[in-house]
Amino acid sequence: MGPRHSFWSVLGPAAAPKFGSGSRSARGGIDPSEATGPESEASSRVAEVVRVLGEANRVTSRCLQLFAQVREASGLSGIETLTLIAITHAAVPPTVPQVGRSLGHPRQVIQRAVRVLEQEGLVRPTPNPVHKRAALLAATDAGRELGRSIDAQAAEIIAGLAGGLDLELGELTALSEGLIALRDRMDDHMSAGD
Repeated sequence: MGPRHSFWSVLGPAAAPKFGSGSRSARGGIDPSEATGPESEASSRVAEVVRVLGEANRVTSRCLQLFAQVREASGLSGIETLTLIAITHAAVPPTVPQVGRSLGHPRQVIQRAVRVLEQEGLVRPTPNPVHKRAALLAATDAGRELGRSIDAQAAEIIAGLAGGLDLELGELTALSEGLIALRDRMDDHMSAGD
């Protein structure tokens, strides 16, 4: 694997190619039809995953900027906001480690956020019948209300983005499913090292 597949290219150039009309190769992507043989296909796959990771990194940075106003209006830090939303959206009350795994953050980071959310009266621990030391986290009425407010503000921003996006619903579905599959693969890779 040569330098064109360097992990550091995930950080990418300051001016990444823009998505838009034209072929994938015209936009800086890999054209799968140009790959010949298993070695070329494998190399192209690696290059494309590096490109996906780079774009995901850039999208994450922009998300932080886009949603900063929503976060500031809530009075919470970024990780506190994410933790509150994870708890309010959970089908069943989660534990701190479950929230950490879901968000991809260490348990200690989530535990600090939960302490603040508890002090603010937004979440409360409840007994866990399965594990005495790992309490289940439930949002209070105030926490659910703040969560709904954050969701509504974020939905406005997302609707503005989605309205002008030149991607079909099927393409968006494939994109989200691909990112979920990549995240699952990363989780498997990291847990294999435990």
